[in-house]
Amino acid sequence: MKERVYKILIGRYQNQMEDALVKIDMLLTGDSHAVMVQHADITGEIDKLLEKVASAEGKMATLRRFYGTN
Repeated sequence: MKERVYKILIGRYQNQMEDALVKIDMLLTGDSHAVMVQHADITGEIDKLLEKVASAEGKMATLRRFYGTN
């Protein structure tokens, strides 16, 4: 049971990171007009997304540190 919960949480954090990174990529490489219309504060939006990446990465590191089997 513990191992299954561990794997689920690692997957959740990896998905959160990937989701935020894809959105950052879209903001940086997408059609600049469409991006400007949807996100007037692009740097603020990227900052929020980077916070999500850092948070998920930190949670994953903490989980591995205290509950990892490796």
